[in-house]
Amino acid sequence: MIKKKLKILHIILSKGFAGSEKYVVDLVQFQKKKHFVSLISSKKNITLNKILKNKINVFGIGNLFRKLKIKKLIKNINPDIIHTHLGESARLINKSSNYKTISTMHMNYKNKDFKNMDGIIVSNKTQFNEIKKVFKGKIFKSHLWVNLPKISITKSKMKKNLNLAKKNFIFGSIGRYHPQKGFDILINCFQELNLKNCTLILIGNGHKEYLKLETSNNKFKIIGHVDNVSNYYNIFDICLFASRWETFGYSLVESMKFNKPIISSKHIGNKDWINKFQINKFDINKKNDLKSLIKKLYKSTSLKKKYDLGMFDYKKNCEAITSIYKKLLVQ
Repeated sequence: MIKKKLKILHIILSKGFAGSEKYVVDLVQFQKKKHFVSLISSKKNITLNKILKNKINVFGIGNLFRKLKIKKLIKNINPDIIHTHLGESARLINKSSNYKTISTMHMNYKNKDFKNMDGIIVSNKTQFNEIKKVFKGKIFKSHLWVNLPKISITKSKMKKNLNLAKKNFIFGSIGRYHPQKGFDILINCFQELNLKNCTLILIGNGHKEYLKLETSNNKFKIIGHVDNVSNYYNIFDICLFASRWETFGYSLVESMKFNKPIISSKHIGNKDWINKFQINKFDINKKNDLKSLIKKLYKSTSLKKKYDLGMFDYKKNCEAITSIYKKLLVQ
């Protein structure tokens, strides 16, 4: 018989804060209302640990003897379910009859990382079809969700705070300053295009080395991690995503909530959604295609879009994860 209150242990060992970490925060905060939830994280992930430290038991660990530390913590916590995030944490977990293991596919599947998992959660059909060829455990499909704070400042005040004129046309991208996210591609395009009264805003961890791009003419705004991304989505005229690879892309779904036009690179992780929502797409290896789309939408007089995001319901999809745990536990 399945317990009403599960002991759930999440493990994520990344040091930055982007879509995978946001997923963990959202899921943990929902699950803690009905279950006993703990988290093992990297002690260097200051942002993640700060958000969750007073809400659940957070165990920040260093790099030295990580596998041994995790093994001891698992013994003390005695979880029913261990939910890992990203290959690094999955790779450090052994199979056991004392608990079930599951991992969400935030990145590409590698058998050496996930072979000890009892189950894997994927967010799209393409992932499912690829992984079922090699993974011997159970594969579950569960959509991501949109869970954003409310807008807390008006558009005009937000622009004023950023020293931007009301007439400034704003392209924005949210992710992190890492080659995967392709911020360098966007920067290069905007340097070449030199559009009038136009600003590119980039938001995410790892921004400091890019600050030199900021100029007095406001062509670029380089911003680190922010607590309320809604205030920024609200002032974007167009959302840009230039990831070189992705299993999905949290920010892509978030931007749809604000009914913004989107330009996105096409890759295996977002193929299903780009087609479903008719998103403007470009080949990451064809910079001129991206430049053409930017110029086209920059000149457009009708930018508002409407997306049906029913499948990305926060409560429904978090509850679906708990149902997946229970299916694993009865096997």
